[in-house]
Amino acid sequence: MKGKRFKTKKKFGQHLLVAPSIIEKIVDLMDVSEEDIIVEVGPGTGQLTEEILKRSPKAVYAIEIDPETYPILEERLSGYENFHLIKGDFLEVDLYKIADGRKIKVVGNLPYNVASLILVNMPFYLEVLKLCVFMLQKEVAEKLIAVPGTKQYTFMSVFLQTYFDIEYSMSVPARFFKPPPKVTSAVVRMKPKNSIPSFDIKGYKNFVSMLFANRRKMLRNKIDENILKKAGIKPESRAEELSVKDFIRLYSEYLAGEHKSDNQNN
Repeated sequence: MKGKRFKTKKKFGQHLLVAPSIIEKIVDLMDVSEEDIIVEVGPGTGQLTEEILKRSPKAVYAIEIDPETYPILEERLSGYENFHLIKGDFLEVDLYKIADGRKIKVVGNLPYNVASLILVNMPFYLEVLKLCVFMLQKEVAEKLIAVPGTKQYTFMSVFLQTYFDIEYSMSVPARFFKPPPKVTSAVVRMKPKNSIPSFDIKGYKNFVSMLFANRRKMLRNKIDENILKKAGIKPESRAEELSVKDFIRLYSEYLAGEHKSDNQNN
């Protein structure tokens, strides 16, 4: 097959997962059913894609940026009428258009150089997401499940835990990839929470990001002390000490304060 001559490219952060047992476990985590619409980020030469297609979902939309893989994917998966190749950058694709009012599952061995960008984009598609299963750098996966007071607990921990229940499913050593990366990988399973805050996602994202900037600074140096006190948070606290519930409560008070000042100015 042409895939044997394929050369991975550093600029796309390509490390192809080539272990059938790991590929099967990832697809098992997706609970594929015949009704599923599945979007795959960066199918590469199609190992994971083919395993998904074997489980007979309704449709698989594979989004790939590297033109060299297109003929490989088209040849390899030509027997599947439910396979659709989208040629382009995942970050420029509108998942709402693919979903077309339906729920979708998103899966992918995420390129290390854009994994964080892709993850932070996911809450903006909550309305159409049923499940996400991602292969990531282990260090990033640990941030997604981190708890307050730890070094791994960052803006991304809080932002994604606000909207998803996240499970660290397994670690994947470098030897299962071609070429082997210099780090260990991990698989996470992210399911949208049943109950999420109703406030604007972008505004909340910026708020959490602002509080984590210069993370050693006390919160009273970043936000009005009255708002902190109303939210039941000590002014001398730091962002890394707050739970996700604390952040949600604090942002709600922050918005109430903003709304109050707007009314006073009118």
